[in-house]
Amino acid sequence: MQGKAKERWIELCEQAAVEHDANKLLKLIQDIDKLLREKQERMHSAKDSRTRDRSSAWLDRGLRQSTGFS
Repeated sequence: MQGKAKERWIELCEQAAVEHDANKLLKLIQDIDKLLREKQERMHSAKDSRTRDRSSAWLDRGLRQSTGFS
């Protein structure tokens, strides 16, 4: 999410900061944890994808140069 739209985990953090009920607070914390883990997985997947793309391009370019093919 970009711009003015807040990410859901931030909204949940704001709710958790003022929650007085222990059970509701625990549920908020569990939801925040889940959302942040999912976000972390997406970020790692995107990073891995970019790394693979660069590695493939580098290998392809190297193979073409070493074999004389363009």
